[in-house]
Amino acid sequence: MASSASVRAVVTALAGNTFVTVIKLVAFFLSGSGAMLSESIHSAADTGNQLLLFIGLKRGERESDDRFHYGYGGERFVFGMLSAAGIFFIGCGITLYHGISSLVNPHMPQLSAVTFIVLATAFVIEGGVLLYAVRAVSRQRGDVPFLRYVRERADPATVAILLEDGAAVLGLVVAAAGILAAYLTGNPAWDAAGSIIVGLVLFGVAYYLVRENRELLLGRAVPEGIEERFTEIVLRQPSVRSVRDIKTRQLTPEAFKFKAEITLDNDYVATHLGRALRGEAGELEPANRAVVLRRIAAAATDLIATEIAAIEKAVRGEIPQARHIDLEVGHPGEIVEDEEMRGDRVTV
Repeated sequence: MASSASVRAVVTALAGNTFVTVIKLVAFFLSGSGAMLSESIHSAADTGNQLLLFIGLKRGERESDDRFHYGYGGERFVFGMLSAAGIFFIGCGITLYHGISSLVNPHMPQLSAVTFIVLATAFVIEGGVLLYAVRAVSRQRGDVPFLRYVRERADPATVAILLEDGAAVLGLVVAAAGILAAYLTGNPAWDAAGSIIVGLVLFGVAYYLVRENRELLLGRAVPEGIEERFTEIVLRQPSVRSVRDIKTRQLTPEAFKFKAEITLDNDYVATHLGRALRGEAGELEPANRAVVLRRIAAAATDLIATEIAAIEKAVRGEIPQARHIDLEVGHPGEIVEDEEMRGDRVTV
């Protein structure tokens, strides 16, 4: 389930961008500025994209069922990809087209006080939304550096809000600079250049978001350091001799999947079986043999199940995101072969 902070950040951005889109369109009709039209398109695209992010977050909250055993968390990445495509085709594409058209067929924007009032109002709103998103990430990141958290662990929806509103604030500054430069120099190319720069910024945002959501859809491994932590926790258990063939996947930023093969320590198993079957080892007479062997098998099965449950509990105690842990018990002969090849006692 998506964090409440991510949902609030998306809803805040959606409300803010809806209002900003309207006032930018009003400013464009009053000024005829190409840069202002680019900003209007940018905000309209952001509004639609944030609506897609919100839909993805809500659909991703559905519980697992018979058809999707690991739940619907991947919906967030699908809608994140659609949102990024909207930034590219609508935000970047139309903005670049309009900027290039304005260079080929230049015209001076009609400036008024309303234009700069709208820009200032939009800057305050977009900046407020961006600040809200930054604070939401800061509350979630703990001791992890901000940029590293954004790159590796933050919800893609929150990252999208950070980038889109960061691009919006930058775009407003560029648009204002382009309009002002065109007014002071009498050259409308500055206004067109502002549109092109905004389009290029949106291209960068779209590319990054497509790449991030693609990796998560394909099944990216858990963030750096978590796999090593998982290995350390497993090897800390006295019953485990080695752990190998570790595979991880981020189902969502809040849910990880771990798969590993462990080899149990023979001495540990023998000691605990001895305690469980004390007094029965000498009863392996032909008449009692089958009964005693069944008890030994039951004790061994119970011991393995108990140890695996203890490992899973230990892992979840230190890695709360470890929702799915698949542990396989390997054959002791495999670890012996690896030890002979590697010359050590622990195989990871």
